Amino acid sequence: MNSKPLIFIAFSMLLSVPVSAEIPGRFQTAMAEAEKGNPMAQNKVGTFYKIGIGTEQNDTDAVRWYRASAEQGYAEAQFNLGEMYEEGRGVVRDIAEAVDWYKKACDNGWKCGCTKYRQLTDGVGRCN
Repeated sequence: MNSKPLIFIAFSMLLSVPVSAEIPGRFQTAMAEAEKGNPMAQNKVGTFYKIGIGTEQNDTDAVRWYRASAEQGYAEAQFNLGEMYEEGRGVVRDIAEAVDWYKKACDNGWKCGCTKYRQLTDGVGRCN
């Protein structure tokens, strides 16, 4: 009997357990920093809530954390908040508000913010 497949499966299982066990810890660590006002952590917490990683999925909480970060000028959060407005997730869909947040993200150097801004204002652009 060839034991290599069994060893591979056992090794793979061993590696996968700590990663999934770390997720709630990553959320808690990010939340602790977010509550201190760290805009990068606030954006990360927003994403955890948007996707439901390490916590229950909650678009309203995602928007709250994205906004806290975006209002501090964090470009990625400005882009993420724009997406929430464009998609109507956790907020009433508002394309004008989405455009405003995409413009802020663009002004702060977030390339995809520039692309989305152009797409919504003149219909051209592509985000890579």
